[in-house]
Amino acid sequence: MNNDARLCISRLEKYYNERHVLSIGRLALVPGRIVHLTGRNGAGKTTLLKILAGLESPDHCDVLLDRCSRPWRAVRQQLRRNVVYLHQHPYMFDNTVADNLGYGLRVTGVPRARRRQAVAMMLERMELEHAAQRNARTLSGGEQQRLALGRAWLLQPRVLLLDEPTANMDTGFRQQTWTLLQEMLSDALAIMVSSHELSESECPDCLNLHLQDGRLNAAPPSLHLVGQERSRPQEVLGVKP
Repeated sequence: MNNDARLCISRLEKYYNERHVLSIGRLALVPGRIVHLTGRNGAGKTTLLKILAGLESPDHCDVLLDRCSRPWRAVRQQLRRNVVYLHQHPYMFDNTVADNLGYGLRVTGVPRARRRQAVAMMLERMELEHAAQRNARTLSGGEQQRLALGRAWLLQPRVLLLDEPTANMDTGFRQQTWTLLQEMLSDALAIMVSSHELSESECPDCLNLHLQDGRLNAAPPSLHLVGQERSRPQEVLGVKP
């Protein structure tokens, strides 16, 4: 397995009733790299992300975390501490944008002074200073997605998983989201993003994987970026269909 990976899984199997949903030989998420995952509705993208985050049980999966390989159930709580999963429609608490940003820090016991400083920094980074005292539920969809990204970033996860984060966004918000994700890589995050498709200008350095019939493969040619040398995720990520 890849010892440089933030998170590496192998021999993942998942069934719903008698339907074989996922069968993935190996997948590693590497710090400083965005993996872009495509697949049709119902292909299992959300299921895969939730398994990686410790939120949904596989039928079988081995996990390499902190250089130690153990069964998924033995590391479930570690996954929940180290991996953040963001839903397409992130939950907004019924209070201000600033309070939403600082929620995770408050729950984890960060002192108030440090919390205020971190929230102020993130408000500026997410370009939400103007909305700091607004109720978070009044923000636009794109602004809520930025808020959710900032809230996750403040928790300093090792792995960030985003489920269809740019769905229903206009072009401006989509590009802004991808720009923010690129900035987050500077903190040595490993990031995985699922979506239906990827436009040519949004993430030229992404590793592109496609989920079909429960298996991971290099994205079809139609999903690769024009003019970009085709990446070989089987080599880089250790994916074995």
